[in-house]
Amino acid sequence: MHLSTRTTTWTRALSTALTTLLTAALMTFAAGCGGAGANGEGDGDGDQTVVPAAPTGLEATPTDGEVSLSWDAPDDAESYNVYRATESGVETTDPVAEGRTETSYADTDVENGTTYFYVVTAVADEEGDPSSETEGTPFAAPSALAGTSEDSQIQLDWSGGAGADAYNVYRSERSTDGASGDPLASGVSSASYTDESAENGTTYYYRVTSVNPEDAESNASNEVEKTPFDDPPDRP
Repeated sequence: MHLSTRTTTWTRALSTALTTLLTAALMTFAAGCGGAGANGEGDGDGDQTVVPAAPTGLEATPTDGEVSLSWDAPDDAESYNVYRATESGVETTDPVAEGRTETSYADTDVENGTTYFYVVTAVADEEGDPSSETEGTPFAAPSALAGTSEDSQIQLDWSGGAGADAYNVYRSERSTDGASGDPLASGVSSASYTDESAENGTTYYYRVTSVNPEDAESNASNEVEKTPFDDPPDRP
């Protein structure tokens, strides 16, 4: 074989090898540009579809006629959708609120005494998976607290708060702005209570709170002031 023939053969082989390597490098580069990123999926044109992770730390705080929600934001979230149901296993089909930009939501379209279940999703280019589920039962504070002074005891009665599962009774020897200190009685199942530890001649101030099934406590009722007496003539 002549030298020129061998040179031509080597040149062709080298050219083929370089072409193969260059093609492989270009394909790898294209896959890297158009493939999935850290927080999304490629669309084939080099762009990423951002799908945020699920929000975490979802908490519900029920009060009178309201359930307040709060959660922690995942990376890349642009807005949030809130879903609600009255049974566990919330489906993410019909949001009670959508396009929320804050990491909180106050659900006021609720009924006291009804337990609501919630999940939240984060949205960017697409909607992500739902958060873990939480629940809350809105409930009202007791009202119309009244007392009757008796010998060494005070009889208390009140109007029950809607959605309350039980009541806590508070007593103090001075007027307070709300429920103060530890309750005198907790888990009272009816809308009445007899304080049999009262001492004649001592003035007491009472308030009552509602407790819902999740052990959340309401604001306090109105305050009532009573003094037990030994056979009081007019039971003040």
